[in-house]
Amino acid sequence: MFVDSGELDQLISNRSVTLIDVREADEFISGHIAGAINMPTSNFDIPALVDLADNTMTDFVFVCAVGQRSFGAANVVVPHLDCLVMNLKGGLQSWSRDGFGLVRD
Repeated sequence: MFVDSGELDQLISNRSVTLIDVREADEFISGHIAGAINMPTSNFDIPALVDLADNTMTDFVFVCAVGQRSFGAANVVVPHLDCLVMNLKGGLQSWSRDGFGLVRD
């Protein structure tokens, strides 16, 4: 399932999702959506995501630069998670283009 930037902003405002940013650490540090958790595809940890889903009781939205890596990651975890799994359509490029900001750690 895909969400666009406006839908994601609404979900974040309602605190009803956990953001999983699957980009590499250097990409994440250069700018990410506030509150996102960095879990690069190169170090993907499905058991940790299952535990996180159980602890947060929220749905997940996967994000990356353009939506390709996050789409693949979301598809890998769907069978393991008992929550709604979404992907940000167009990734952070769309998020930024639509006027939403990024934070740097």
